[in-house]
Amino acid sequence: AVVSTQSTGPLSHKERRELGLDTLKQGEATFKELLPIHKLWCEYVSQIGCKSEDIARADLHGCFMTVTKTVCPPLLRKSGIVAMESLNTFTIVDENDKVHVLPKRGSVFSFLVNDSVVNIFGNNFIFRPGERIMKKISKQKLVSI
Repeated sequence: AVVSTQSTGPLSHKERRELGLDTLKQGEATFKELLPIHKLWCEYVSQIGCKSEDIARADLHGCFMTVTKTVCPPLLRKSGIVAMESLNTFTIVDENDKVHVLPKRGSVFSFLVNDSVVNIFGNNFIFRPGERIMKKISKQKLVSI
C-alpha cells in the first residue's frame, strides 16, 4: 500500500527543518536582493512608531542591524540585513553577501528607527517571530531607545 505524506495543514517545525527551509546558505541571498526588503521595512517601522512595546512586537525581517554587545567576540560589530529570524537566532546578510547566524542569547543588537538608535536585548527576544508578535509584552526591558 502507498502511504500519502501530503498533509492539509502547514508544515511543522520538524518538517521545515528536515526540508532545510529554516536555513539560509551562502549565496542564496545577496545584500543587493535584500535592499528592497530593507526599504519596505523602513516604511513599515516609521508607520508603527518608536514606542518600545511597538518595536518589541515589530517584524524585524529587512531590518539593518548591528551586533553592539555579545558574549561571542568574533560576532561583535557584524552588521547586515535580517533575512531570517528563528527562536534563538537572527540570520543576516552583510554588504559582502556573507551570511551570518547571530545568536540572540547574550547579545545586544542596534538599528535605526526614525533617526533614533534602538537597542534590543537578545535574551528578551528568545521567541519565534510569530509568537513574539502575538504575545502581550511584559514590562521587562526589551528595548532601549
